[in-house]
Amino acid sequence: MRRLNTWLGEHLWATVLLSVFLAGLVILLISPGRSWWEVFLRVGAISLGGVGFVFHRRRKDKRVTGGSDRTVVGLEERIRLGRVPEDAGEREAMARLVAHRLRQTRYRWWALAGLYVLFGAVAVGFASTADAPRAAVVLALAAAFLAWMTWTSVNQHRRLRSMAEQVGQTGRGGAARPRHTEGHTTMRRGTA
Repeated sequence: MRRLNTWLGEHLWATVLLSVFLAGLVILLISPGRSWWEVFLRVGAISLGGVGFVFHRRRKDKRVTGGSDRTVVGLEERIRLGRVPEDAGEREAMARLVAHRLRQTRYRWWALAGLYVLFGAVAVGFASTADAPRAAVVLALAAAFLAWMTWTSVNQHRRLRSMAEQVGQTGRGGAARPRHTEGHTTMRRGTA
């Protein structure tokens, strides 16, 4: 599974195709009367905004780390596993990536609240216009997706904070600043 995850991380086009395919299958299950080509055409067209966002974010991550897709995927894997890089250059790239990701996710609770409102509105809309079995399926999928998104958000933020403590954050000018506490040195952002 790790090999597949790494391969999909390095080849974003395959991730996009898999996402469009799975989203199309879910729509076909909810609305079985539609033609398959119409569903996949709509899902593909709607996904273009998300695809642009994913490629833009990957380009920013590559710029922050100073590496390639493989570098970013390797650092993401280390974040997931909680392994701190041994190499000083890789460690600095990790610190920059973690700081960048923590900055990007500072409003994650507002984003989750927006998702809850959006999926709640979709579920209410389905309940008011569709029959009961379809509404129940949409409500169950929405609840499962929101629970998964909340769990993922909390878990990812915990991993990022843990890695930030392990690799140390950079201060102004890019120099890591140590903080001395009870016999050991840890890295802390912006303090000397």
